[in-house]
Amino acid sequence: MESILKENLFDQVSTKFPKSVEKKSTSSIAQKLLIPFYDRKRTISLEEIVRLEGSGNYTNFFLKDGTRMLVSRTLKEYEDLLDGQAFVRVHKSCIVNLTYVRRFYVKKEGELELNDGQQVKISRRRAQNFMDRIRNFLPTAIR
Repeated sequence: MESILKENLFDQVSTKFPKSVEKKSTSSIAQKLLIPFYDRKRTISLEEIVRLEGSGNYTNFFLKDGTRMLVSRTLKEYEDLLDGQAFVRVHKSCIVNLTYVRRFYVKKEGELELNDGQQVKISRRRAQNFMDRIRNFLPTAIR
C-alpha cells in the first residue's frame, strides 16, 4: 500500500530519487513531485520547495517564488517520501530544504534563517541530525 502511495505522488516524467544528499541528478529532467492541489494535481520541482510545515493532517508547502500551497497529506508522508534528499526535519512541524539555509543560530534552542528571511526553530532532539546533514550537504559551510 505504501509503495503504491509513493508511486502515485511522483510525476511520471520525473527521475527516481538518489539514495543520498551527496548525489547529484545526472539526468536533464529535474526531480519533481506531484502534489494534489484543489481539484487538480500540480507538478512541483524539488528545487522549488523551501520548506514544508505540518498542521494536523495538512502540509503547507512554501515555494521559492513565495507561493504557499496547502495539501491534505501529513508531514510524515512527505518526510518519508523526501528521505535521502536535501530535506531534513528540524522540528515536529517543519521540514526544510538544506539548499535554502542561509544561517544557523546556536541558542538554547537552535534557529535557522532561510533565504526567504523566515526563521525556523530547531528542536533540541533534532539538532544533531540537522548538523550531521548540513555538514554532509555543504562541507565548506560549517567547520
